[in-house]
Amino acid sequence: MTWARAPACMDQETACKTRVRVTVANTGKTTVKITELGIRYPRRNRIKFATLEQLGMVLEPSAEASAYFDIHQIKGLPRYDIIFAKDGRGKKYYPDLSLAEGIGRFLWWQFGSCPITEKK
Repeated sequence: MTWARAPACMDQETACKTRVRVTVANTGKTTVKITELGIRYPRRNRIKFATLEQLGMVLEPSAEASAYFDIHQIKGLPRYDIIFAKDGRGKKYYPDLSLAEGIGRFLWWQFGSCPITEKK
């Protein structure tokens, strides 16, 4: 799973600053059903997980699909490597990170805090 700033908004040539593109790819040898895309918050928040979008998408081997989210849907989170894709068996997949980045994400989940801001 990967995330990136969404490509150009409307007729602009620069990346859209208010949207994030999440791409889910099936790198295995069997078909996978992706049921939802969501976010994992730090332990200090009262909400541990939040669903961004319910899906019923079936990915064949080596297939991929993308979804676009407005930054306001992510409620002001300061990072995007905490977005996950959940398959039909309930397993969550997060973006691949280097060892140092993975440790940073883990520490943020365990000890960080994130004020949740609502869409204005």
